[in-house]
Amino acid sequence: MLFRLTSLLLLISCMPVFSAHAGTIQQAEFKNGVKLVVEEDHSAPVAMVQVWLKVGGRDELPGKTGLAHVFEHMMFKGSKQLGPGEYSRRISAMGGNDNAFTSTDYTAYFETVPSARVAEVLAMESERFANLKLRDEDFQKEIRVIMEERRMRTEDDPNSRMFEELSAASLRLHPYRNPVIGWMQDLQKLTIGDVKDFYKSHYVPGNAIVVVVGDVDFEQMKKAVAASFGRLKAQPVAPRFNPVEPEPFGPKRIKVVLPAQLPMLAVTIPVPVWQPGENDREVAALTLATHIMAGGRSARLSREIVDQQRLAFAAGAGYDPSAMGLDLWYAYGMLGPDQKPEAFEKALWALIDDMAVNPVGEKRLNAAKRNIIAANVFAQDSLYLRAKEIGQMEVVGLGAANRDNWLQQIDKVQPEDIQKAVARWLKQERSTTGLLQPEVKS
Repeated sequence: MLFRLTSLLLLISCMPVFSAHAGTIQQAEFKNGVKLVVEEDHSAPVAMVQVWLKVGGRDELPGKTGLAHVFEHMMFKGSKQLGPGEYSRRISAMGGNDNAFTSTDYTAYFETVPSARVAEVLAMESERFANLKLRDEDFQKEIRVIMEERRMRTEDDPNSRMFEELSAASLRLHPYRNPVIGWMQDLQKLTIGDVKDFYKSHYVPGNAIVVVVGDVDFEQMKKAVAASFGRLKAQPVAPRFNPVEPEPFGPKRIKVVLPAQLPMLAVTIPVPVWQPGENDREVAALTLATHIMAGGRSARLSREIVDQQRLAFAAGAGYDPSAMGLDLWYAYGMLGPDQKPEAFEKALWALIDDMAVNPVGEKRLNAAKRNIIAANVFAQDSLYLRAKEIGQMEVVGLGAANRDNWLQQIDKVQPEDIQKAVARWLKQERSTTGLLQPEVKS
């Protein structure tokens, strides 16, 4: 499973899931650098186990894009004590299920299992973490699978391809400019030696965070991790690549001509992410502004530009304040045969400029706050989402202890905060605009 910018247009809004009502988080750190985070929930004899790695697309060297995702595949190809596919077969035999995902900021492996089997799962996770058998024949099979995945999801999908090109054009230094799945020319040149070097550099105890949510006891979990991940030898931890992106000099534009059915116009803008205690109100205001623009059919993009002005048949926007370094705020419009990109673009900036000048109404602001809070409350029904929230906050440096602070910041936002945030960050001179233009057949 793979997270990347090219799938963002499928979302109405990209909002973080910071919990409203969750159990107490308990943490422990081990001498080799491994961290354990537990949230006990004794409502059912089930547990979600997630092993998070502080390694993703941002940690790849130039010319080696896609390695983090390649390695996710290789983790299921067997280790010293587990044959190829045996890990997943054992999890299935327990009545559980397992999977993994990679993003620019992290890689995570997760299992839903009976709570009585968690210690056994952790033992298997630590064994494959430390003792992978990286065989060239397995790598050659998987790299072909990944290249085909790239063809299907990106190269044969004009919308995804346009977003990929747009993100690359939007940033000069920040690693979010590269696709997590990797550029095809890099995938074609990767070797098993590259995979082994990546393994030695990044799959070290100091990069691992073990998250367990469910019917478990914290003290028992400490013992289980001490007997598994805690036994691994400490190794140096490579510093993460997190450059300061230069401020845009002015607006940029790209045009992508592909055999698409219909045109699409999208805008990206680099914006700040949450740094607790430093920019709480500003980032919470940007989050609410994005929700007001794109959070459902009653949001302004859909109601005003799609339904009333009929300048697009679908429109959306998104922002993730829980990224690292920055996030690419985005908005897009899917256009019909008789809908003009210039008209949609003009209406989009008119809407953004209006939000920077005119205060949002109290009713609309309160509704946006309620929607974000409700989404967080409903997310607590999922052990997976609760563990994912904890893992993500830990990996990107927010710290899971700050999760309850987020909704408090959302609740404090006033209309003038939204005006200030939109006026400061969502400016046309800071933007990159991408137009997907259907190829004209001769």
